[in-house]
Amino acid sequence: MNRQSLFLTILVCALSDQCLAATAPVTLETVDTIMEPQVFRASNGMEMPYRMFQPINAEGKSLPLLVYLHGRGERGSDNNPKIILNTPLFTGEHSIISEKMQTDYPCYVLVPQCSDKTINEEWARWVGNTPETPFEGLNQEQGSYVMSDYASDSGAAALELIESILHEFPIDSDRVYLTGISMGGFGTWEFAGRRPDLFAAAAPMAGYSDPATLSKIAAIPFWIFHGEIDKWNPVQGSRNMAALLRKIGAEVKYTEYANTGHGETFQKAWNQNQVIPWLFSHRRTNKSE
Repeated sequence: MNRQSLFLTILVCALSDQCLAATAPVTLETVDTIMEPQVFRASNGMEMPYRMFQPINAEGKSLPLLVYLHGRGERGSDNNPKIILNTPLFTGEHSIISEKMQTDYPCYVLVPQCSDKTINEEWARWVGNTPETPFEGLNQEQGSYVMSDYASDSGAAALELIESILHEFPIDSDRVYLTGISMGGFGTWEFAGRRPDLFAAAAPMAGYSDPATLSKIAAIPFWIFHGEIDKWNPVQGSRNMAALLRKIGAEVKYTEYANTGHGETFQKAWNQNQVIPWLFSHRRTNKSE
């Protein structure tokens, strides 16, 4: 059974008396089967694994694209389902591929996998980030860094993959949304800074950022999430970026969870079920770099 047939079967079953109700949580097995592993060969030579969800009955419709960037522990080349497991965005009652969410917010979903070819390979690349000094250049007090002139290999490949997907599928290029957790939070800020013309809205969660990109990203609405007692990525970085964006009149929401650590932030953010409606309410306004 192919992916679309399986998903259609799930939807039909969900409406029948013999199967789970339409609001039943989406399981890991469902996500792993529907979001089949694929590989993109980028112009920089990287073979980037990725998972993609294609909505059924999308023919002739121009739909949004949601791009999700995983955390550091999910790096690799195996395209393991772990890249889609750390948030309720994919599993549970609010899964983006559930019948209800796809009825209300039909969309394509793209999940690339960052390489672990070197210890310093990340979605982001900052000044000081080398295989010998992977974390040098990170300001741990301020939760910030200085973005390198050149993207990481994985970052460049992922941005190229997004462009390829936009050309291959009937996606509304004014409704490309970006979100990521931890290292993917870094990546969300980074991708927006490198390609501010590409994204309609973004939701970075518990990542570092580069305040010098402020003028570039000012036209992108942000909803920033962080936990107050995050011991891995300091909350001060998100506080600073929210304040700076507000100061220049940019559209920004900031949610800080009290007495909350790193991983719990992602769970709370996606379980409150407001991120997708907020993201999908926006359209791209900055169409040139």
